[in-house]
Amino acid sequence: MKSRHLSTSIGFLLAAVGALLFIAPLWIMFMNSFKPLNAIIADPLGLPSAWKFDNYTAAWKVLNIPHVVKNTAILALGAVCGILLLSTMTAYWSERHPTIYSRIFGNLIMLSVLIPFVTIMLPLVRVMKFLHLNNTLFGAVLTYWGIGFAFAYFLIRSGVKTLPYELEEAAQVDGCGRIYIFFRIAFPLLAPTAFSVFIMDMFWVWNDFMIPLVLLNNETHSTVQLAVNRLFGMYNSRWDVALPALSMSMLPIIVVFVLLQRRIVGGVMAGAVKG
Repeated sequence: MKSRHLSTSIGFLLAAVGALLFIAPLWIMFMNSFKPLNAIIADPLGLPSAWKFDNYTAAWKVLNIPHVVKNTAILALGAVCGILLLSTMTAYWSERHPTIYSRIFGNLIMLSVLIPFVTIMLPLVRVMKFLHLNNTLFGAVLTYWGIGFAFAYFLIRSGVKTLPYELEEAAQVDGCGRIYIFFRIAFPLLAPTAFSVFIMDMFWVWNDFMIPLVLLNNETHSTVQLAVNRLFGMYNSRWDVALPALSMSMLPIIVVFVLLQRRIVGGVMAGAVKG
């Protein structure tokens, strides 16, 4: 009994330390977003002398927050919806057609996870330039489809293995086609796993910096991360504008995570454990 209580206490302590390590940088960023630049540099860990919103007003105007948030939202929704649809359809097909070709195809998809992004940056830029898709949101969306497809396929394929095949057989007897069965029977049953893929990829695309940096080189299609990066130069770092901009950009995604964290964890467990 004492050993169980001790292990519980140690587990709680480790969880508390992990939560503190996660929350501390966010708190420092939020706290410094109310300070002037000289106070941020002089005492980054101290509380602001006055909680004023002048920095937030400046960040809203300098970075054009509505425009960059709109670009980021379009990029994230387009990328995540495409990844989800393609990976779900591919995982369903590969599990319902277990041939040697589908197994080879699935293994190749999984091996693509091992390819680091830095090795494909230059070829990616050349291909996008050849297709006239560089400096376009659609070109960046296509890139996210290709990079995020393998991980989503891995999670959703595990969820497809748990689907009762008898429901699909009954639908086939009633005369339903494959497309109808997929969208009206299989896809709703995959909702927990698909929801987790949607949320995790949304976090990834929303906070990603590398792909927009490589493919989006103009302010018209600038995302939040690119706009913040332009505040830092060789001779000047505008922390008093960058920190409130980051705080405003992170707020929607943090609220979504806090409200839907149970469904996210449940979807991951449904896709990873049951498979």
